[in-house]
Amino acid sequence: MIFGVNATKSAIVVAQTKGASAKFVISAIRLIPFQVRSGDNLAELLQTLIRFFQCKGKVACSVIALLKCSSGRFGSCLEAIKGEAIVELAASQCGLRVVKVAPQSLKGTLGCAKDQKWRDRAGEVFNPNGKRPNWSKSAAGAVAAAFKVAGE
Repeated sequence: MIFGVNATKSAIVVAQTKGASAKFVISAIRLIPFQVRSGDNLAELLQTLIRFFQCKGKVACSVIALLKCSSGRFGSCLEAIKGEAIVELAASQCGLRVVKVAPQSLKGTLGCAKDQKWRDRAGEVFNPNGKRPNWSKSAAGAVAAAFKVAGE
């Protein structure tokens, strides 16, 4: 089982997946909202993630495919970076391996056309009719990260 994870400003998006490249299946997409107002908020997020990963992580070889936050001038906001750190901490406490996935590596993984954005391609491949519940750009990131790790 692979948990694809994407941290945003206000939520952690977790895509629960299984199977390798050709047999890749999305079991569920879950949005875990959070706020970074105090240490208590982050502690609550940590406990929520630990409960989620422990409950689902009983399958042997569970891995967390974590879409890395962007850095630089147009990088991710501080809240997303803190969310990413809390995901890593929860994974560590649950004994799960974390594989960090760089967003720039997803164009090749998803087989994007020359000028196509990887999030758009992820939507075409994993949500072709637009009917998957909880689908968003953040979900596309979580699913694409899991797909990359499934193919490795």
